Amino acid sequence: MAPGWLEKFIVRADASPDARRTSEKPTLNLQYHSVADHHRTLTVEGETTPLYEVTRQSALGAWGSKIHITAPRDGDKEVALIQYNTFSYQIKFPARSGHRIDMSYGKRTFKASGNGLGALTWKGTGMEVAGAASWELRDERELVMVVSVDATQADGSVTLWKEKLDAQTVEELVVVGVSQIEEYKRMLRNSKKSAVGAVVNAQAV
Repeated sequence: MAPGWLEKFIVRADASPDARRTSEKPTLNLQYHSVADHHRTLTVEGETTPLYEVTRQSALGAWGSKIHITAPRDGDKEVALIQYNTFSYQIKFPARSGHRIDMSYGKRTFKASGNGLGALTWKGTGMEVAGAASWELRDERELVMVVSVDATQADGSVTLWKEKLDAQTVEELVVVGVSQIEEYKRMLRNSKKSAVGAVVNAQAV
């Protein structure tokens, strides 16, 4: 179960007939910032302490394909572990009795838990070659979340638009948003390595 401290950052819609429409105000807007090559933060605007910290795990002397997400406001408790593989990646939630999300690189759909969200699908909305990128996460009826990074992939945002979600579901969606950004950055790193390797091989011929 997600901690209670997250609740105060979730903007709830007024239940009256005059309630704001989802498109007018986000439920939660987190600023993504790369502190270092292996360390990122997710912070609510106006706050100083991050809601989440993201760390790439070192593997054999190089930054590898495991991503740890922790909550500084909850004693640095590990919220999720993202493991990237060749054709897919998994998101594991240690505190949720083995709950996990399996995501294929080719099929950008997964089944979300909580509040009857059901199947959610990623759609690219603003892609530059090795530059800025943005994506929308949607269900069959409406926008759920928007994720973006700038041209340097150092700064971005994870913005939740779906209303009436419990804190646990919000946390799950935020982690999924982080995984999308980190997958994109991983793809760019691998592309650069492949390009360098091709140049080296060509010079050796």
